[in-house]
Amino acid sequence: MDTIKAAKRIAFLTDEIIKHNELYYNNAKPVISDREYDRLFEELQTLEADHPELAAIDSPTRRVGAEPVEGFETVVHRTPMLSLQNTYSEADLKAFDDRVKKLLDTNDYTYLCELKFDGVALSLIYENEHLTRAVTRGNGFEGDNILSNAVTITDIPLKIDNQDIIEVRGEVYMLNHDFADLNLSREEAGLPTYANPRNTTAGSLKQLDSRITSKRKLRMFSYYLDDSVPNSQKLSEDLELLEKMGFKVSSDSRVASDIDEVLNFIAEWESKRHKLPYMIDGIVIKVDEKRHHDTLGWVSRSPRWAMSYKYEPEREVTVVENITLNIGRTGAVTPTAELKPVELAGTTVKRCSIHNEDYIEEKDIRIGDTVIIEKAGEIIPQIVEVVIAKRPANSVPFKFPDEIEGMKIERKEGESAYFLAERDNQWIQKKKLEHFAGRNGMDIENLGEKIISDFVDRGWLNSISDIYRLKDKYSEITSLDGWKSKSADNLINAIEVSKTKPFEKVLYSLGIKYVGEKGAKLLAKNFPSIERLVNSNIEDMTAIHEIGDKIASAVVDWFADTKNQKLIQELDSLGLQMAARTDDHISGTNKLSGQTFVFTGELTSMKRSEAATLVELHGGREVKSVSKKTGTVVAGANAGSKLDKAQALGITVLNEEEFLAMIDNL
Repeated sequence: MDTIKAAKRIAFLTDEIIKHNELYYNNAKPVISDREYDRLFEELQTLEADHPELAAIDSPTRRVGAEPVEGFETVVHRTPMLSLQNTYSEADLKAFDDRVKKLLDTNDYTYLCELKFDGVALSLIYENEHLTRAVTRGNGFEGDNILSNAVTITDIPLKIDNQDIIEVRGEVYMLNHDFADLNLSREEAGLPTYANPRNTTAGSLKQLDSRITSKRKLRMFSYYLDDSVPNSQKLSEDLELLEKMGFKVSSDSRVASDIDEVLNFIAEWESKRHKLPYMIDGIVIKVDEKRHHDTLGWVSRSPRWAMSYKYEPEREVTVVENITLNIGRTGAVTPTAELKPVELAGTTVKRCSIHNEDYIEEKDIRIGDTVIIEKAGEIIPQIVEVVIAKRPANSVPFKFPDEIEGMKIERKEGESAYFLAERDNQWIQKKKLEHFAGRNGMDIENLGEKIISDFVDRGWLNSISDIYRLKDKYSEITSLDGWKSKSADNLINAIEVSKTKPFEKVLYSLGIKYVGEKGAKLLAKNFPSIERLVNSNIEDMTAIHEIGDKIASAVVDWFADTKNQKLIQELDSLGLQMAARTDDHISGTNKLSGQTFVFTGELTSMKRSEAATLVELHGGREVKSVSKKTGTVVAGANAGSKLDKAQALGITVLNEEEFLAMIDNL
C-alpha cells in the first residue's frame, strides 16, 4: 500500500477504534464483536509498523504498551501537587467550616463533596491537543514522568480539542474485581498475591515495561482542571468541563450548601462505600467557588479551602484457632490462619492468608493468639497486629514442619515459599487431575477429589490421559465398595461428554503455568489448533494483546517438554478437541449486541459463567458490577447487594426462568 492510501486507512482505523473504545469502555454499548475489534486493531498495528512516519502520537495502539524503558524522567510540577489536611473527626470539619466562614466573612459559599478514591494521584499535561506528560505526585514539587504507562489507561484521552497547555489531575485506581482476578491468577500460578488495590496500582504505574501496566486494567477518575480553561467559576463546573472533554468523572460528587449537608453526605457514604466496585477511604471537601481560594490561601503544603475526611478502617478482634498448610497444584505450600468467625465489613471472615514463613515471623503469629484483623483495601482479610497481652502462657512460635502427610517440604534459597521437595509426586499428580476434571476445566461430573485420590492410589490414574481409559476398568470399578453399575455408567458417560468441551477448555485444563481461563481463550483464539500452538514461539505469542513474556515463556516451555508432547498426542488420539471449532467464537444471533448483563446469586440449571457464555453467543456482554449503565440483572437464589442496587436504580431484573425464556426466544 502506498503512503497516501496508508495514511487514509490509518486515519479511518484510528477514528473507528476510538469510537468503539468509547462505546465499550464509557457507554458499555459495544456494537461489534471482540474479534471484529481485534481485526481493526491488528490492521492498524501492521500499517503503523510498515509506515512508522504515519503513526500518530495519539494512536490507540499506544494503549498496549511499549518496550521497557531504562528509567523515568524527573519533572517539576507546573503548580505543586499539594496534599490535603486529613481528619477522622466531625468536630475538625466543623472547626474547618468556622475558619472558612471567618476568613471569608460571609456565608456566600458552598462545598463540593467528592469521594476520596484510594488510588494514586497523576498529573496529565496536554500541549497542542496531545498528551505529552503524565507525572506522579512524587514529593509534591516534582515527580516521575510515567507517560509510557499512562497511555495504556483507556480513561485517559490521548488527544483533546484544545490548543493550549492544559493540566488535568486525577486518581488512578483498580476495580475490585480486576484486583481479585489478578490475585487469583497469581495464586493459581503459585505466586505471592498482592496486598491491596492501591499498592498494586502504584506498583503498576512504576513498571519500566509498560506492557505489564497495560494488563493491569487501571482506571482513572479526573477531578482537577487548571485555570487555563476559561468560563469556569466553580470546581463543580470544572467536573462538567472535564466530562465534555472526554475525561472520566465520578457521578457521585455533590454540592453541599452548608457543613450539615457535608456531614450528611459523609454519613451516607460510610455505609454505601462497601457497595462500590472500587475502593474509597473518605470524602474530600472543597470550597466550590474559585474566587474564594486566594482569600483563604494555603498553610504549609495544604490549601485552607479544602479538607479530607477519612473513614476509620473497620477492624475486629478474633483468635487464631489454627494454622493450616495447603499444597497447590504447583507444589507450593501456603499457610492460612484459621480464625474464630467474625463479621467484618459486611462479610463473615473465617480465615486469612498469612503468606509465607517470613511474614509469620515478622508478625510473630502463633496458634491461640488474639489478633486484630482488617480488610486490606477492605477486600482481603489480613492480620494487622497480634495482641501480645492476651497471648496464652504455653504459646510457642509456629514452625514449618519438615514434611506434610509424609511428603518432605523445603524452602530453597531465593524462594519465599516452601515447596514439596519432590515436585513430581503423587500429590501433585492428584492436584493436576483435580484441576483438569474440575468445574472450570473439563467439568467431569462424579470425578471428584476423593475418587481421583482413590484411583491414583490404585495405579489407575498415572496421567491425565488415563481418565479416558477408565472405561477399560469398568468391571474393576463396579466391584469396589460403594460403586454400582449406575454410578460407574454415570462416570464413564461424563468422561465421554467432556470430549466435546471446546479447545480453550482443554488448554486451560492442562494446567500450564500462568494460563488461566482468559489466557486459554486468547491462545485458542489466536492459535486455533494444537499444531499451531506447538509450533509457535515467544515472539508469536507476545504479539498478542494481553499475552506477556512470562505467559509466553511458560507456554513454550510446557510444549517443549517431551512428556507433555506425549500427553497431547494421547489426548488427541483419545478424541479430545485439539482445534477450535468454527462456531466457537461466533456471536450467534447478535440480538443482544450492545447489552450488558450482571449475574448474581445461585443459578440452578447452570453456572453463572455458562449463563454469561449464552449472553456472549448472542452478542451481549457480562459485567461484574451494577451501575446506571447496566442493562439487565439476572438474579438467582440468595442474591445480595447487586440485586438491591439494581432495584434501587430501576434496572430490569430477571429470575433464572425468565432469563432462559429470553434466550430461547432470541
